[in-house]
Amino acid sequence: MTNTWRRGAAHPEPAPERRATISDIAAAAGVSKPTVSRVLNQRGDVAPATRRKVEQVAAELGYVPSTGARALRTGRHGALGLLLPSEPWGGLVDIVYGVSEEAAARAMHVMVFPLPAERAAERQFTTRTLPHLPVDGLVALMPDDMVPHQGIIPLSGAPVVAFDDRGTRPGIPYVETTNREGVREAVGHLVAHGYRRIAFASGTSGLAFAEARYEGYLDGLRDAGLPHVPQRVLRSEDDMPSDNEIRELLTAEEPDGPPDAVVAGWDEIATAVGHVVHELGLRLGADIGLIGFDDRPEIALMIKGLTTVHQPLREMGQTAVRLLLEIIEHGPGPANATVPTHLVVRDTCGPHAADGTPLPPEKS
Repeated sequence: MTNTWRRGAAHPEPAPERRATISDIAAAAGVSKPTVSRVLNQRGDVAPATRRKVEQVAAELGYVPSTGARALRTGRHGALGLLLPSEPWGGLVDIVYGVSEEAAARAMHVMVFPLPAERAAERQFTTRTLPHLPVDGLVALMPDDMVPHQGIIPLSGAPVVAFDDRGTRPGIPYVETTNREGVREAVGHLVAHGYRRIAFASGTSGLAFAEARYEGYLDGLRDAGLPHVPQRVLRSEDDMPSDNEIRELLTAEEPDGPPDAVVAGWDEIATAVGHVVHELGLRLGADIGLIGFDDRPEIALMIKGLTTVHQPLREMGQTAVRLLLEIIEHGPGPANATVPTHLVVRDTCGPHAADGTPLPPEKS
C-alpha cells in the first residue's frame, strides 16, 4: 500500500481510497457502462432486475456521482438553492430542515444563501450573484420589500418557488399555509369552551399573512353569531404590541365586560398576553382563554400549555422542494401548494378531553 506522509507525523497516513466509477460498477454488475449510466440517471429503459442489481452494486461500492460531470452531461447541477431573509426568526430552522430532508431524499444538495441586510448589497446579490448560482432551482423566502426584484430572481431560466405564508407573490409559484382557516378554527374552539367576548391581538398589520389571520378572526365571530367589537381588536404597527397596548385591550370597558379570551396573531404575542394576564391577577384557562399561532417549540419555555395553531413549516419546506422538482422535471404545473394548519389543544383555554373536546369548566 502506498503511504502518504504528513510533515512531523510519527506514523504514515493511508492514502485516500479511490472513488468508485461507472466502469467499476459495470464490471461488478456484469453490464455495460451505458446501462449503468441509464440506471444512475433514472432512465426508464432498463429491465427492473438489471436496475436493482446495478443499484445494489453502486451502493456496495459507495458510488458518489461527480456533480461536475453530471452538470456537463445533463446541464443540471444536482443542487437546489435556499434563499433566506437577512433577519433570522425561529421558524427558519424548521424550514431549513424540511428543505434539506426532502432534497436529500431526492439525492439533491442544498446551498443556503442568506440575503444581505443592506439594500444596495441585496440588489447587487440579486442581480449579479443569483443568476450565476450552480443550482437547478431556488426555494426563496423573500421579504415583502423584495417583491420588486422578482423579475430578476429567476436564475437564467431556472425555476423559483417562494416559501410563502403571505400568498402575495404574483408570477412566482409558492407554498403557503391556511392562515385564515387556522384562526377561524381557533375562534370556534374558544366559542365551544363558552367564551363570548373574544379579542384579537396582532402586529405588523400590513403583512398579508397577518391580514389573513385577522380575516379568520372575523370569520369565526360570524360563524358564532358574535358581534365585531372594534375595542377588542389590537393591530399594532410593530412586530410586537407593547404591554401597555395589551393591557388596554384586556381591560377595555364594554357594556358586557372586558374580553374573556384572546386569539394572538403569533405565539410571541400570546406569551406577551400571558404575562399581562398574570400581572392583572387573572388565570389562563379559567378567567381568560388564550390561543396563539405557529406552535414553535421554544415558546413552551415562556408560557406553559399554550393552545395554538400549528403552522407546518417543516412540511411546507418539504412541499416547496417537491413543487420545485416537479417544475424542473415537467415544467410549470399547478401554480401553488397549500399545507394546512391544525389546532393543537393544550391548557390555556380550559379543561378538555383527550381528543381536545372542550369540557365544562372546573368548579372553584
